[in-house]
Amino acid sequence: MQKWIAVMALAMVVACGPGGSSAAGPADVSVQASDLPKGLQKCDGSGDMDSFLTVVKTKDPSTFTSTKKEWDDAKSHGATQAQVAFFADSKDHCNSIQNSGNADLSTATYPVVINFVIQFKDETTASKGYTTESIFGFSESTISSTGGAGVTKGTDTGLGKNSIALTIAIGNQSFYVAVWQNKSFMVILGVLNVDLAQSKKIATNENSRIK
Repeated sequence: MQKWIAVMALAMVVACGPGGSSAAGPADVSVQASDLPKGLQKCDGSGDMDSFLTVVKTKDPSTFTSTKKEWDDAKSHGATQAQVAFFADSKDHCNSIQNSGNADLSTATYPVVINFVIQFKDETTASKGYTTESIFGFSESTISSTGGAGVTKGTDTGLGKNSIALTIAIGNQSFYVAVWQNKSFMVILGVLNVDLAQSKKIATNENSRIK
């Protein structure tokens, strides 16, 4: 996962507690196929964080080591569970997302969606995670300092007070990255080469599932 985080960070440079038994979990909140343009498919390796780590352990030991370290750090700051979701327009492109031996994803011209949904023990720790900590390499301050004119913050993103979004278009590539906190959840969403209006809709659909 370190590679994918680095890719989304590079794109930036170059260009609440749940209540009741029916409360949503990370899997319910994360990007669903119905949020996406037709033709995108969920990639192997998507799932809860522990399952993802099991899959990647033998496939890419380096990614396993870095991801486990990041997840352990997040848990030390109150994270309790997480969901990882990857989508692309073909199986080969799915493999490219998760294969550290392939060319840098930052050169991709095909559509890709990368999503991490982290649930914290309560809204207070989730808010702190957003405002003062770096989760999986992302923080509000990092995006603000590297995104320039493409950055939108707070309610202007359509994702709530604790939110930040970055939009960049470079040649035939486009990037939309959003990070936000809502109730006990923190969400990291990266959308590559998808129409901006559709990218924003993916984020708002996801945010609407946080109950």
